[in-house]
Amino acid sequence: MPASFIAELILQPVFEFVFYVGGYYVGRLIVPVISVGRWKYDRLLREVPKKKLKWSGTYHLRGRQIYLTSEATAGVGVLFVVAVGGLLLLWRYAF
Repeated sequence: MPASFIAELILQPVFEFVFYVGGYYVGRLIVPVISVGRWKYDRLLREVPKKKLKWSGTYHLRGRQIYLTSEATAGVGVLFVVAVGGLLLLWRYAF
């Protein structure tokens, strides 16, 4: 079996699952905290019509409430994990 076969069929779905689901659930905790409750998050597989999406598809409005899409929520979660990991590495090796 070639390495590309293993990478495409096994590793890529695993990394996508970790990014999307793991990042989404971390983002669900972080989004209300960083926005002080003004933003909310969509369900994981919710479909939003493209004409309702704002600013490159990262959020939309329902009434007067701002809802981040599930992709944006996952992105916030991943950025938070990377930032905390970077700070921990910096603290570990700088001091």
